[in-house]
Amino acid sequence: ASRSLALWTFVGATKLAIERGEDPAALRAQVTSKGGTTEAAVGVLEAAGVRQHFIDAVRAARDRSVEMGDALGKDG
Repeated sequence: ASRSLALWTFVGATKLAIERGEDPAALRAQVTSKGGTTEAAVGVLEAAGVRQHFIDAVRAARDRSVEMGDALGKDG
């Protein structure tokens, strides 16, 4: 039940971000209670540099996909 709730929450948040065209961080800020649990969790993640780790991970995947595409293109 909790997994389903988390997944549907993600679906709803994604849909909202697409429909409004807003930055997901702005939407999160709109629903985060001052001094609440989400604010506490986000504070810990930010202090640990998680955002930069996600950025680095996505860049690594992008770079690898370019390398793989180049290799596949040369074989054809």
